[in-house]
Amino acid sequence: MKDKIVKSVVDKFEQRSDVGQKKYGVTLERDDLTFVEWLTHLQEELMDATLYVEKLKSELENKDGYSITKESWDTADKITHEGFVYVKLNDLERI
Repeated sequence: MKDKIVKSVVDKFEQRSDVGQKKYGVTLERDDLTFVEWLTHLQEELMDATLYVEKLKSELENKDGYSITKESWDTADKITHEGFVYVKLNDLERI
């Protein structure tokens, strides 16, 4: 596979599948769920994802109401907040 990004995602899917099989003892090929039950699982996963997005957004704002704006991001080399260091993708590419 030539695309490293695609390979990374495929590897993560395989790892996730292994975790699911160990945790639940079944694969996605299972046939004990109805269509609606599959949709419910999807809905729950998407709701979790929304919660994760909200959590990460809150991490970008501290208790003083400071938030990272486009202007502050564009002019900063890095931004630190609660032990996290946020760097620009361009900076990571140089490492």
